[in-house]
Amino acid sequence: MYNPYTLLNPVLLKALLQQPMYFVRQHYPRGVQFPDESTVPLLLSHYSQHETDHERSERHIRLLWKDPYRFIYDSEIPEHREKLITAAGQPEGFRIYINLMAKKWKASDGLKMKVSRYLSAKLPWWHYSPADKLHVTLKERYGELFIALLWRGQQTEVLLAEIENFSPCVTT
Repeated sequence: MYNPYTLLNPVLLKALLQQPMYFVRQHYPRGVQFPDESTVPLLLSHYSQHETDHERSERHIRLLWKDPYRFIYDSEIPEHREKLITAAGQPEGFRIYINLMAKKWKASDGLKMKVSRYLSAKLPWWHYSPADKLHVTLKERYGELFIALLWRGQQTEVLLAEIENFSPCVTT
């Protein structure tokens, strides 16, 4: 599973804390580096403390109702700020990511092939051909990664995991 996010570190956290922020914590399966490891991967999604982002952070935490690791930090609460500082130090037993990418994302050739197969099977009315120019971008929403597809004025978003795990049915 592809993981585009950066590990949280003290320098990055200090920069983020230059303004009041909310951080939504959740379990992050994409952060697993080795199948048998016991380290718990977590993702922090950051939101500014403007009214619209406050509503988004509240919606995000509600969507995580089944996640035992869910929590919302308010950087203005001293106890929360201390916990964030601890998290930035990567405490033993955890690997903590922030929803920021270290470099500009570009779809790999393998992912492009999967997208092409996905489009042919799931969106046949697009009449998409791999020879055509398809714009593929990565988007994040509430801790989930989506692939945004734009082709000839048509656009859609699909969960990255759905494309990664897609295998067309082969009939013989």
